[in-house]
Amino acid sequence: MNIDSSRAERVIAASVMKSGTHLIQELLVAAGYGIYGQSRITDGIRPRFDRAAQARIVETVFDPVTVEKLSGADPATFSEAADEAWRALGWAWQTKFGMPLENRYGREVLDTDLIRETVQRTAAMDFAETPAGVAWILSEVELPRIDGRFLREWFTTGRPHMLFTYRDPRDVVLSMVNFLSGLTRQGYGTFSQFAVFHEILAAKPTLDERLTYALSDPAFPGFAEFQNSQWLLHHPRVCRATFEELIGERGGGSADRQLAAVTRILEFLDVDADPRLIADQLFNDSAFTFYKGRIGAWREVFTARHEALFNERFGHILTDYGYA
Repeated sequence: MNIDSSRAERVIAASVMKSGTHLIQELLVAAGYGIYGQSRITDGIRPRFDRAAQARIVETVFDPVTVEKLSGADPATFSEAADEAWRALGWAWQTKFGMPLENRYGREVLDTDLIRETVQRTAAMDFAETPAGVAWILSEVELPRIDGRFLREWFTTGRPHMLFTYRDPRDVVLSMVNFLSGLTRQGYGTFSQFAVFHEILAAKPTLDERLTYALSDPAFPGFAEFQNSQWLLHHPRVCRATFEELIGERGGGSADRQLAAVTRILEFLDVDADPRLIADQLFNDSAFTFYKGRIGAWREVFTARHEALFNERFGHILTDYGYA
């Protein structure tokens, strides 16, 4: 296995939904990475590519005739085409990671000739050929669905660096219920899957009833991600950090644990940065899905019935992830 010790050029951050994805995202942005993937990507955190990187993206995505035409285009036209190519390349790689894009985002998102062509053109592409300086945020990393070529590359080279963040699954349930009930700062969004559960929860007048439903429906988002991500929990080449570690004192955690987690991640990525300065930036109450951002909030609202329902169906998750 040929693994060097240089700064991680590319990062994959797998984060179970509602496990504080914004925390690892803030850390990676502060460490100098642009963000792409299953996250709310604003202008301030999206990747910025120089002309050489844009040219490589264009050559990867477009056919030779289009590439030749763009070589003589003015900078604004070329940049616009490069942005379109990057979007297509990103979607193509999300399919390689096994993302159920049609179900979550609506079939029309993938129903473009350019994306379909890009999926075909990148069939033999290594992840190392994607632009450097990008951290890919993934909420689902189900091993059997990941592209085999990518897995071979990761096994033989040790690249890209992989992070895995998770949270007490009882807090995840509560956070997901709040999110899908529209209580977060910017609502639940318009994803088709989420809209279904939003309507179901909106029809239930009390939090007690919403939690009972969430703990009873096998299709409710969140639990499958815990089960499908267990390989990340155990793999020796994956760097792990919990919501409880990263949230810090403002979320009911510990400054020492937060600093230790940030330091561990920066060392894993070989990023030369002050962990104290980065730790101070993690708690962002303006994040898209932020509601309260606290440890152990489930204890305030779970009834004995809720605990019994959870333990009956998902008690093994508590044990597997160390929250029993």
